[in-house]
Formats: sequence, C-alpha cells, structure tokens
Amino acid sequence: MGDENVKFVIIGSGNIANTYGDALQKVQNAELVGVVSSSMKKISKYSHLPSFPSISEVTVDFDAIIICTPNGLHHHSAIEAAALKKHVLCEKPIDITVEAIDQMIDACKANEVKLGVAYQRRYSSDNPAIKKLINENKLGRIFSVDLAVKNYRDDAYYESAPYRGTYDIDGGGPFIQQACHYIDLYYWYFGKPIKLVSALSTFVHDIEVEDHGAVICLHKSGMIGTITASTATKPGFPAKLELYSDKGYVILENDVITHWEMDGVENPTSATASDNKHTGSSNALVNDTTNHETILNDFVESIQTGKDPLITGESAKNATEMILEIYNGQF
Repeated sequence: MGDENVKFVIIGSGNIANTYGDALQKVQNAELVGVVSSSMKKISKYSHLPSFPSISEVTVDFDAIIICTPNGLHHHSAIEAAALKKHVLCEKPIDITVEAIDQMIDACKANEVKLGVAYQRRYSSDNPAIKKLINENKLGRIFSVDLAVKNYRDDAYYESAPYRGTYDIDGGGPFIQQACHYIDLYYWYFGKPIKLVSALSTFVHDIEVEDHGAVICLHKSGMIGTITASTATKPGFPAKLELYSDKGYVILENDVITHWEMDGVENPTSATASDNKHTGSSNALVNDTTNHETILNDFVESIQTGKDPLITGESAKNATEMILEIYNGQF
C-alpha cells in the first residue's frame, strides 16, 4: 500500500471502541472511516462517522477492521472480514475457544490478510526489558513468580450488558476478561506450565462465572508460579508481578519496576516508566492510549510492508489455551 492511509472500520460501539478511536487519531497513515454496530449505536466521540449494521453492508472504502465486540463473538467478525480481503486487528482475548481461534487464523491465512491481536502489555513500560533479560538468562534461575490481577467491578458493570459474567459470550470471569493481558504476559515470559491446579469461585456478584480465583503453575524448569485474578477485591489494586531468582527479586506494578534487587544486573527501568499512572483496577475505561498506539502503528506497518504484526493470532492463542486449562484444572 505504500504510504497511503490504512482505512479502518471499528466493529462494536462499547467503551473500548472509543479508546481505539482516540488512538487512531495519533497514528500516522491511519484513518477511521466508519463503525459497524448491529444496534446502529454510534461511538460517542465519533458520532459524525457513518454506522452500518454489518461488515457486508459497509459502503465506504476500507482496508481493515478493529474488533471491539464481546469476547465470544470475535471470530464471526474476523472470518467475515477475511472473506472480504480485509485485515483484522482484534481486541483481547482473541476468542474464547481454540476452535474459534483456529477458524480465525485459517480464514486470514486463506485470504492473505493480516491478523493482529491487542495484547499490548507486552510492550508497556518495563515489560520488554524484563523479557529481554529473561531471554538472555540475565536474571539467573527464576524459581518463583507471583502474579496478582486484583480488580474490582461493581454490580452496575455486570448489569450493563446481558453478556457480562457469562460463559457463552464472555467466556468466563476475570481470568479471561480482566487478567488475560497479564496471563499473556506470563506465558510470553515463562512459557506454558507443564501442570496447573486452580481454585475458582463466585463471592460478591450474582453472575454465573468466577469473580475470584487462584492458580498454582509448575514449569519444566522447576519454577513455581501463582496467578490470582479477581473482580471482587475492593477497591481494586494495580496489577502486580513478583519475580524471585537465585540473584534476587523484581517487583512490577502496572508494568513499572517498583523494586529491584538483582546481583550484578542494573535496573533497566525506563526514564518514562514512572509516569505511567494508569491502574485500570476499578473500572473498565481505558483513557491512556499509548499502548494501543504501539499496536496500531505496528499493524499499519505490517499491512504496508507485509511483515507479521507484533502479536499474531498464533501467539495470542497461547493465552486463551492457558486460561482454558485454568478453567478445566480446578480441584
């Protein structure tokens, strides 16, 4: 495509659609040209844009879609867009079943279009530096990792849409919804556990899925990991990852290194990381679009150059597979 603008249509009109709309305004060679909403609802900040009831009924010229529909509906939009030779960028998680994800991947490959997924936490603040140090074995023998994603959502959140808190559409509770970003990060850092055991329950909400749970993960290296995910922990807390090795320890909160004691290894925290004040712990709104801009800039480049997106469908599938094992691994 050269340097021509990549024209996007957003699928869905919820809160996250506004986030992508805002991020697109800051991305070179990208343009938002329309919205698809089955209810014909407008995106509040972009009500001037044309709305269409389905992808097949879009009458403006476009190159790619951004999927912002509920989790279990992602594959429908991806497959439909791929058949029209349109590129696909999907909000997390890519979908809620392995079968649906494979259908998305196969459809995009068959139609030679890009499939990218917004697991942007991999590139947030200090996370890439930690990944590099792990890959280079600079952190020594890591024997313990504790990940805590302790959010709070009130009853109004779950009552705001009929699909919230359901297995059929949401796919589950906080593990696949709020914590999937960090489970993706966990997998990216440490790989797939060889065994896991989970305990999940519903404590403070009238929903069919879990609102709190914990997992113990055993890895081939011997590392023992724990993951806690919740929407029941008032008032909501920053996502926290603690890593312990024979060289010392690292603690990150919301992707920023807050404690560092590693023998012979300099703290790699970025100069701007301390400015990251986004918590996301007590509501579903995302006001800081920095990480989404990273994903969008890369996705535009992948369309224009032919390279793979930062997070491919195959890579994003890992998090869903691990979460499904968590749901199936309850004792």
